[in-house]
Amino acid sequence: MTQAEIHVLVWGIALLFAFGAIHLAGLELIRWLKPKRHQHSPFGLLLTFWGLALLHMIEIGIAASVIALLLGNPAYGMLSDGMNGSDAADYLYFAGISFSTLGYTSMSAHGPIRLMVMMLSLSGFMLITWSATFIYTIWGETFRQ
Repeated sequence: MTQAEIHVLVWGIALLFAFGAIHLAGLELIRWLKPKRHQHSPFGLLLTFWGLALLHMIEIGIAASVIALLLGNPAYGMLSDGMNGSDAADYLYFAGISFSTLGYTSMSAHGPIRLMVMMLSLSGFMLITWSATFIYTIWGETFRQ
């Protein structure tokens, strides 16, 4: 592996670890904010859903920022297919699609940045699964007899 590939991979692993901590804190905040089971149970489910959506949007925004930061250095590679390199919406789109679809985007990554996309896809898979388990648990708690 080249030094650039190692550097990008380290960033990807650090992002995965940071997402774990951010997600845990977000889940605890959602659990704390939602109404108790006997109070407004449908609202609690909606709050959980909205909270998870917001949490994932924050995580995608962080990923987009890291990708934009790394792509500021040409040694780390580039994105293709209409990516102009200065539009925040492109980075946000690329990060969001990579996060939520295991990397199946209309843009392709070239060079060491591919390793970041791999780690972002792994992060997204893990976090979305964690969120699904969390909302399933909240659903069960809400409607438990």
